[in-house]
Amino acid sequence: PIIGNTFQMPRYREWETYHKWEKEYGEILYLDAFGMPIVLLNSRQMTYKLFEKRSSIYSDRKTMPMTDGLLGFSWSMTQQRYGPWWRRHRRAMHEKFHPGAVEVYMPIQRMHTKQLLLNLLRSPEAYRKHLKHAGAAIIMQIAYGSHIQPMNDPYICIAEEAMKALGEAGIPGMFFVDMLPWTSFKRKARVWRKALTDMSEVPYQHVKMTMANGTAIPSFTSSHLEALASKMDVPPDAEQVIKNTAGVLFAAGADTTVNTLNTFILAMALFPDTQKKAQAELHSVVGRARLPDFEDKEVLPYTVAVYKETMRWHPLVPFGIAHTLSEDDIIDGYFIPKGTIVMGNTWTLLHDEDDFGPNPERFNPDRFLDPSQLVCDPAMSGSFEYRRQICPGHFMAENSLFIIITSILQMFEISCPKDTAGNEEPMEYDFTSGFFSFPKEFKCNITPRSKEVEKLIISAASAQSLSGDAPRFLPGIFPSGTTPRVKHPLGAIPRGIHPQHIH
Repeated sequence: PIIGNTFQMPRYREWETYHKWEKEYGEILYLDAFGMPIVLLNSRQMTYKLFEKRSSIYSDRKTMPMTDGLLGFSWSMTQQRYGPWWRRHRRAMHEKFHPGAVEVYMPIQRMHTKQLLLNLLRSPEAYRKHLKHAGAAIIMQIAYGSHIQPMNDPYICIAEEAMKALGEAGIPGMFFVDMLPWTSFKRKARVWRKALTDMSEVPYQHVKMTMANGTAIPSFTSSHLEALASKMDVPPDAEQVIKNTAGVLFAAGADTTVNTLNTFILAMALFPDTQKKAQAELHSVVGRARLPDFEDKEVLPYTVAVYKETMRWHPLVPFGIAHTLSEDDIIDGYFIPKGTIVMGNTWTLLHDEDDFGPNPERFNPDRFLDPSQLVCDPAMSGSFEYRRQICPGHFMAENSLFIIITSILQMFEISCPKDTAGNEEPMEYDFTSGFFSFPKEFKCNITPRSKEVEKLIISAASAQSLSGDAPRFLPGIFPSGTTPRVKHPLGAIPRGIHPQHIH
């Protein structure tokens, strides 16, 4: 009775076991891990009833000794208790990333996408490194105004170590310390704690330093700090909110977007017919003389469906973030006690034939285009959490994924690896287990689709300063005919930044 289901809980390809249990036990699955009650919700209808209709009592978070205590990750919005402190963080994020605000980041996303294409052209075998660099470069410039190094960037190293820690420790019950708080995991926790602290502290302090010496580049952090400096009555913990939200932004963008792109690359190699269909649409709409742009999104339904299917086929977070019930509840005759951890079984939700059509194990973007079937949007079904606590940066993340995926599809052919005789070899692949699940390293071929494509990639990259010092301010960041002090879409300009710095 003390151990409960602890040793029945899977540690490898967990989503397969929980999906099997859903078939056996239904839409509500109860587990007990050393006295910690855990409920998995296995249907969209049930997650809607609890996380939407009863969100006032299902939006709290449980304090986890491993992530919150030993790792010191309680500063993250994903770990914070539901209440005024969490809402202040949410407000700070929403202010800069609501649908009407994210257009300002598009020049940054375009710039680093062009550099990614050039890197893939030069060394396609290192595609994972290039994807990681692009994802980190975009989010570092948006969050902190920083330009990362082409190789071995310290910020990327910090993010990798931190996200590794969360990947292993983020599932309730993964570490016995979550069920037996007196158990010690000090050695591993000490290394991880430093990485998680550095992830928010190091780039934040760099922004403060550049603001002090007048060299700051406009960013999420600098604009919030500048707005803070203009206020008369500032709460003593206001800076902490800025540092925390920037750290979450960095963590989410530096690693999670990249791993979704790795899933996309794998899917294109495994399903070449899907790739060809998307490329045909791109050539019909965009042509061959330019790169895709954000304005093309409305007229690229199949390519947008490829992006949605990437999130559905293998979600990065198979079980979502753990919610905690703040008071006793009864749902459809089931009693759920206060303090129970409640999680949406995202992988199972996104593989429900009632919501996504037949053969959910196949990568099939057409499921989103069938007018006879109402198919859910994976972004609203757990891929970015659920509506009340949906990731506030998901509009920006979707833009990054769209511009990168469409650009890669137009420029490159992705295929299975070939042997020395030129014959395609079977794809060998697997997914990591843990809080995050993404493809382990796999081999594939990424080749330019034509000589004209190579020229377009090179000319697009050479048209902007991407090697060495990137431009401090991107064209279009400031409205034409205005001074940065008067009007700036990110907020006020840090002291010491003047119009002559803009080029």
